[in-house]
Amino acid sequence: MSETVNEVAVLHVDDDESFAELTAAFLEREHDRFRVETAASVAAGLDRLADEEFDCVVSDYDMPSLDGLDFLDAVREDDPELPFILYTGKGSEEVASDAISAGVTDYLQKEHGTSQYTVLANRIENAVEQYRSRTALKASEQRLSLFIEQSPLGVIEYDRDFRIVGVNERAEGILGYSEAELRGHTWEAIVTEDSYENVDTVTDQLATDTGGYHSVDENVRKDGEHIRCEWHNRVVTDDDGEVVAVFSLFQDVTERIEREERLRETTARLTALFEESPDMVNVHNVDGDIIDPNPQLCEATGYSAAELTEMKVWDLDRTLDAERATAIWNDMEQGDRRRAESVYTRKDGSTFPVEVHARRLDLAGEDRFVAISRDVSERVDHEDELERTNALLSTLVGALPVGVLAENSDRTVLAVNDRLLELFDISGSPANLVDADCRELAREAGELTTDPEGFVERVDELISESEPVYAESVELENGRALARSYEPIELPDGTGHLWMYRDTTEQRERERQLQRQNERLSEFASVVSHDLRNPLNVTAGNVELAREEHDSDRLATAAEALDRIGDLIDDLLTLAREGDDVGDRELVSLSSLVADCWRTVETADADLRNELTVTVVADRSRLQQLVENLVRNSVEHGGPDVTVTVGDLPNGFYVADDGDGIPTDHRDTVFEAGYTTSRSGTGFGLAIVKQVAEAHGWEVRATESAEGGTRFEITGVDFADAND
Repeated sequence: MSETVNEVAVLHVDDDESFAELTAAFLEREHDRFRVETAASVAAGLDRLADEEFDCVVSDYDMPSLDGLDFLDAVREDDPELPFILYTGKGSEEVASDAISAGVTDYLQKEHGTSQYTVLANRIENAVEQYRSRTALKASEQRLSLFIEQSPLGVIEYDRDFRIVGVNERAEGILGYSEAELRGHTWEAIVTEDSYENVDTVTDQLATDTGGYHSVDENVRKDGEHIRCEWHNRVVTDDDGEVVAVFSLFQDVTERIEREERLRETTARLTALFEESPDMVNVHNVDGDIIDPNPQLCEATGYSAAELTEMKVWDLDRTLDAERATAIWNDMEQGDRRRAESVYTRKDGSTFPVEVHARRLDLAGEDRFVAISRDVSERVDHEDELERTNALLSTLVGALPVGVLAENSDRTVLAVNDRLLELFDISGSPANLVDADCRELAREAGELTTDPEGFVERVDELISESEPVYAESVELENGRALARSYEPIELPDGTGHLWMYRDTTEQRERERQLQRQNERLSEFASVVSHDLRNPLNVTAGNVELAREEHDSDRLATAAEALDRIGDLIDDLLTLAREGDDVGDRELVSLSSLVADCWRTVETADADLRNELTVTVVADRSRLQQLVENLVRNSVEHGGPDVTVTVGDLPNGFYVADDGDGIPTDHRDTVFEAGYTTSRSGTGFGLAIVKQVAEAHGWEVRATESAEGGTRFEITGVDFADAND
């Protein structure tokens, strides 16, 4: 349990350190008496619990190595009662059932928004209050039990020869014997041999004197159990001084003695905790005199304990006004707690920021103040960095070329930039519109659109659904077009709303122009396909007939030129018609497809080495275009006896040959349309390869093969699942 009654020490364990720190910040803001420590793993959390006592543990479930239930089991082994709340983003009935079975105090699932931290804070407060109530009740019961045990409830009556003549009911219960079983026996029946000597001494004194004698002895019950009893013995005499009876009033104090031993151990642990605490601790009086500093305070400030005990609190905290501090301390009641941000000065004159928690206590009858301090340099640096980041973001929002509006959860303006005001012709400046009513701004902006009511209704609909929307079209009365994007954002006070508007008028016009160009290109492709190919075929046929009648080199050259024109037409039509589109994708065995391509392409005396094993997801016909063009390229440039090798890559495949290869400075150029070094080539084959690859979302590059030839690598390929 934490060192102060009002303070609630919480250990939050979550492997997401950013979320843990955010949760800690919100919890401490919900209740100023909360002090939240964080740990990023179960192992780190167990270490913190071993080094420091906490009132409550809040733990995530899904963590690496050990999860939240493993953590709960470990905590319950050491402390079955410590409040433990499973605060998890991975919720299920099974997890909840296992947590309850393992003895979780509470189970809470993470949600969106900041209201979850209020719920979590209430759960923690309720669990700790119940825990403290149970602890207080147990302590009260123990005190009551101790009071009863110290009362002389068990009674044994002896005669002058110290033989038992009677016992009361409580004595029977303590010793396990009935009165009949003990009557006539001496005290030796209920005393262990280790206590014989001590009891002999007492009985000798009782036999020769009057009055009472007190002792604590080891006794033995009827069942053989050894117990420790506290005895109050008294001799009763008559008027003549003759011994009438000897009474022994006793109680079983075994538990009390064991508790005292445990208390001594606990005191030793608390002392060790003070000495080994990771926080700086000092005890001072109302005059500000430092009485007892712990080693961490000495280490952090550079002063020795002796030096600190010669100092005042304001000698260490030079930002503290002595008169005002004394007035605050005098105004505090026993148990009151104060928290403050301050700065400590080290012995070398340097300073560092601290968070101080002070509490007024009665320590061994002395009025004292316990101040627990923590170095918050990292937190302060983080806050400074956050402030700088916010300033930078504000500058960036103002400079964005798109209109931006951020709303609070109550639909008031958090931030707006000049571009949005310009797009909707809204008067005022961004600074003056902060906290303005966004509903009114939406109505004002809607008046500029072709559908004012629909604009406002759509804004309300998006906020109600709280789902992101991107590039939604908005038409303005002046003929311009905007693209609207919406994103819900989490803010400390609830869900906010981020709007972005981009002027797409010019973009839309460019798209229309591109569409018209594509239509003209498609028309041109049709003309080429029909009107140019037919006369070309007629010419090629006549040339072939002429070659049969006349053996002429010029006719052979003309035939080759006509074939090249045909190839150019085919490649141009492929580039123009198919473009960057791919059809339905399917599972394609690369090895089988390459074998089909090899039969289709004229390969002369070339050899194929097919080492492919993978199945890919692709448009089969377009993939076949890619492979055929690569094989054809290897044969055309590598020679008629070239060896073509195809094989697997970790994320794709390759086509390689043992030809002359491509010079390093030409490897990027080969994919440009029209580039060729072959008299028979069209210059479009590798351009089509690149086009097909990019249409699938792949990458293609030319490099050197192992044999010094050319190797084309296609990567980023989707492989078929092994289970498909």
